[in-house]
Amino acid sequence: MKLLTLTEDKSYRAAVAVIRNGDKWLLGLAKNTGDDRSNRWVFPGGSIKPGESPERAACREAKEESGVRCRAISDAIEDNKPGVAFIACKTNDSKKESLKPNHEFAMLGWFTVKEMKSLKLYNNVLRLIDKAKKYN
Repeated sequence: MKLLTLTEDKSYRAAVAVIRNGDKWLLGLAKNTGDDRSNRWVFPGGSIKPGESPERAACREAKEESGVRCRAISDAIEDNKPGVAFIACKTNDSKKESLKPNHEFAMLGWFTVKEMKSLKLYNNVLRLIDKAKKYN
C-alpha cells in the first residue's frame, strides 16, 4: 500500500478520520444528505480549510461532528475517492456520554468489526479499517 506524503500532495479537498479506540471504531449514521452516504454508517470528515493539513482537518472534523478528540497516526490512506484524504486516528475517548453528533449524523457509536456486520455501512468502511489497522 502506497502512502502519500501530505505535504507533497495539494490535491486533497476533504479529510476523513478513521478513528480507533482499542478494537472499536467510531461511526456515525449519516442523515439524508442527498448523496451516496445518506442513511449509511460513515466516518466523520469534511472540507479542508485553506492552510490546514489533512491530518489537522480530519481531527477537527471528528471533534466538530462527534465531540471526540483524536490524534492522527498516519498520512493519507490510499482509497478510490479522489480528493479525499483518509487519515488513521486514535483516541482514548470512548465514553458514550462524550459522543455529541452534530446536524450531519442521526447517531454515533463505537463498533467492533463484528458488530458492523449488522449495519448498513458506506462501501469503503471495512476496507479502510483493514488498511488503518496496521497503524498503532
